[in-house]
Amino acid sequence: MKLFQVHTGFYDPNISNGFYEGHTNIFVCAKNEKEARMKVKLKKEYKKFKMHIDGIQAVDVVDQYKVDLKKI
Repeated sequence: MKLFQVHTGFYDPNISNGFYEGHTNIFVCAKNEKEARMKVKLKKEYKKFKMHIDGIQAVDVVDQYKVDLKKI
């Protein structure tokens, strides 16, 4: 399993009548990029705001620290 950061965009009708695009990052654990995309698309907030995916990347190292996932 890997940690993925998925950068999503959406248009919120409550902000300037949906004129400006908002963004958020969603983190998921998945085997690969395809599975990460699928997991994000199943999330409530993704569906609620009719989000789209702008970018996705695996997060392996942060500030010279290795990311090691352990199931709890």
